[in-house]
Amino acid sequence: MKKVLAMLLATVMLLSMAVGCSNVEGRPNQTQPPNQTQLPGETQGVETTATTGPDGRTYAAEQVYRTLYNGEVSTLNYLYSSSEVDLICGANCIETLVSSDAYGNLQPAAATSWEVSEDGYTWTLKIREGMKWYDYTGAEMGEVTAHDWVTGLAWVLDARNDSSNSHMVNGYIAGAQEYYDYTTALLNGESPAAEVPFDSVGVKALDDYTLQYTLVTPRVYFLSLLEFGCYYPMSAACVEENGTELGLDNTRLWYCGAYLMDTFSPQQEHVYVKNPNYWDAEHVYIERIELKYNAEASTLAPTMFLNGEVDYTSVSSDLLTEWMANEDTAAMVSPTITQTNYSYYWGFNFEPMFDAQYEPDNWRIAVNNENFRKSIYHGMDRIRALQVGFPNNAEDLLSNSITPKGFARNGQQDYTLYGDLAAFTNGDSFNEALALEYKEKAVAELTAAGATFPVKILMQYNGDADWAKECLVIKQQLEELLGTDYIEVVINNFGSQNFLSGTRRVGNYALQKLNGGAGYVDPETWIFMTENGNTYTFAYDTTAKFERSTKSEETTAIINEYYAMLEEAKQEVLDVDARYTAFANAEAFYLEHAMAIPYRATGGVYEATKLNPFEGTYSSCGWSYLRYKGKHVYETAMSSEMFYSQLAAWEAARGE
Repeated sequence: MKKVLAMLLATVMLLSMAVGCSNVEGRPNQTQPPNQTQLPGETQGVETTATTGPDGRTYAAEQVYRTLYNGEVSTLNYLYSSSEVDLICGANCIETLVSSDAYGNLQPAAATSWEVSEDGYTWTLKIREGMKWYDYTGAEMGEVTAHDWVTGLAWVLDARNDSSNSHMVNGYIAGAQEYYDYTTALLNGESPAAEVPFDSVGVKALDDYTLQYTLVTPRVYFLSLLEFGCYYPMSAACVEENGTELGLDNTRLWYCGAYLMDTFSPQQEHVYVKNPNYWDAEHVYIERIELKYNAEASTLAPTMFLNGEVDYTSVSSDLLTEWMANEDTAAMVSPTITQTNYSYYWGFNFEPMFDAQYEPDNWRIAVNNENFRKSIYHGMDRIRALQVGFPNNAEDLLSNSITPKGFARNGQQDYTLYGDLAAFTNGDSFNEALALEYKEKAVAELTAAGATFPVKILMQYNGDADWAKECLVIKQQLEELLGTDYIEVVINNFGSQNFLSGTRRVGNYALQKLNGGAGYVDPETWIFMTENGNTYTFAYDTTAKFERSTKSEETTAIINEYYAMLEEAKQEVLDVDARYTAFANAEAFYLEHAMAIPYRATGGVYEATKLNPFEGTYSSCGWSYLRYKGKHVYETAMSSEMFYSQLAAWEAARGE
């Protein structure tokens, strides 16, 4: 017997990424209440007959969106690339099986319905009939069928194509890793012991409109993977027609989504036009999207926005002060929605590999002492540090867990409110009295262990001006609270070149701001930063990596118990409540022992935009957040007052 998974029962919610790595000014940042399925023919958000949006702004008479970009794409082939700038085309021009709505709920798209087997291994999706492929001129090229998703995965898993997305399929789809390894062997001129045909991979077109995936292990979050480019469809005829030039430009790709790529002139402009034959064209409001190349986009966009030449600009922290001092420009500024695709935290390095001048042996003694870590954990005023880059909305970004609040839910319950993690979510780690109490205990224990004071804490940064200020604020605040006789925070500008490979990945820091991104909507996606073998904090046995491991027995006992809790959580593959509770308890255990200091989510930066971030799509991972579908261009910019008014309604609708 199979259970039909209606969208009302979706256990995952996708929230927006909005990482600060984009080279495109003004990508879409995202109205249907949570846990409701938008049916074909229903209007999402504002009715098309209206002339004003929910904040009172008037729709622009001409629905053309204009913005700048300063980083050129390397390919339009969404099956090949994992770069955000490359995937703007795929996200807007290719229809996915499912898509997130404005609240992060998964909705039917190319798939009209789906069901999962009782054991959780097999997912069967019904493909929407009548969808077509078009070339860049709008000429019809063929019908979209279930076979196109099979073709897409076959391309990704063929090692000859060197797809950067294969890791999102291997280990998830049954037989994928074996087939990929087989094609890799052939590519390397080896002779595999046995042939591995592609039909052994767990993706099948049962008929033209029925697609089936078989998984390596049950994954309650499987649908969230389907918003990544490697799970997009591709016509076999398009592959055959274009060969190795697939996606080289807009003429070497077919389209089945909301937009067609009309113009692709590298380092000049990209132009997208509405696909009038798209199955849900009535909810595509922007008729034309114009991306103009300018190497100085970040510098020139503010002036061009004020001159009416573009419809979006970011507002840097330096420019923010100037704009907020002027009544006219202040009315144009608004923050972005807090997003959950990336998590930032302050990590302790348990295997210091830095220069002798920073006293790594002394740090090794200190970091293995739980009371020392807790003195820093409770002593850091995270709000004060966040106010460097987010002077007006630091509280909105603050995270009390490594998994961001709002990232994953089961029904209306947020993951961070499960189990023991709820106490951390609802609390605040900053507590001066506790910090001093743990300092007193640590001094006695560290003295007995042979440590010397002050303990030097090497804090590296990559040359970014705001990061430098952030480090300085933390240094001053911690040293003022705990005393320079106890700690000395040493700030070092490592520079941007090879920053991660020169600091975090090789243990060249004591305390550093770290981050990681989500691969799917489930708490397990975040444990790569803490699990055995990570290149973040090295609390595990690092003998194989560094040919030494200097963790104390106390630290080893903590990390081993944490790993055991993670393994137990991973075994909960069908019961979402039990799974979330188990992962939440493991994360709470990690924080209870001050193995890391949660810091912030993404988003919250300032912008001037003629879009509405509460329209369109909002997701935690995948590429649907890059879409312009569901959005309008307005005559004027959104103000902060408008933003916060809609934010309150949006959060209330999501049950926050």
